Amino acid sequence: MKQITLKKSYVIIGVLIFLNTPFSFGQNSLVAIPDTKEFVIKSNFNQKDYQLDVLLPKSYSTSDTIHYPVLYVLDGKYSFTSFYSIRSVLDLGKEIKDVIIVAIDGNNLSESDWMANRFNDFTPSSIPQADSTWSKIFNLPYGKLISGGASLFFKTIQKDIIPFIDKQYKTNSSRALFGHSLGGLFVGYCFLSKPDLFQKYSMNSPSFWWNNGEMLSLENSFIKQNSSVPASLFISVGALEGTPMISPITSFADSLKNHYANFKNHKSNIRQ
Repeated sequence: MKQITLKKSYVIIGVLIFLNTPFSFGQNSLVAIPDTKEFVIKSNFNQKDYQLDVLLPKSYSTSDTIHYPVLYVLDGKYSFTSFYSIRSVLDLGKEIKDVIIVAIDGNNLSESDWMANRFNDFTPSSIPQADSTWSKIFNLPYGKLISGGASLFFKTIQKDIIPFIDKQYKTNSSRALFGHSLGGLFVGYCFLSKPDLFQKYSMNSPSFWWNNGEMLSLENSFIKQNSSVPASLFISVGALEGTPMISPITSFADSLKNHYANFKNHKSNIRQ
């Protein structure tokens, strides 16, 4: 795989999960996950319901003064069980920091509604032609997929979900965001929109091909407006995913390394 590591961080857990385990169901799972909490909240911005699955560190206690970082994970329906399993294994050898994991997804959606929901939430611009093309690819009715909802979902995370978790649990100011594919595109969008909202960003096979490389244009504007980057990034892509996928991701990472001192000494490498 082609791996672009800008700075090492604990969000590597997300990479391990998606590269080494199959998708598994978090919501509506046939396997009950112990020691987890589930919440449903309504967005004040897009009026959608979101399910939050929360996994606390084993050491978490309401009786002490310890506060924990939070890892927010997109596509919770398919990722939460895997995150729970890998976290449990890493806990055995004390190979992971104590962190609160929060998986985010739409609430109680059919497969087609889930696909339409993430397509809307994760895409930063409205592209009707893309909506039509991907509707055909996924064999969904015309009008089911509507792109361009990322700004409202971003506000939902920033102003609804994060404050809710901070109120419910003993969190500190350190946050990370993990996303894969279109979710990785959204993570990139979040980083370029408000880089200090999270301290760590993990983008895995991010769909930076979206809208003819829109993320690269947004990155150019970001670089002009920001003299430094108050966050660390992990970016990965499969070596066999093809030039249309790899090229914009590599360009995105190289541009950051060329403009910011804290990324300059981190080199890209190819591993299969």
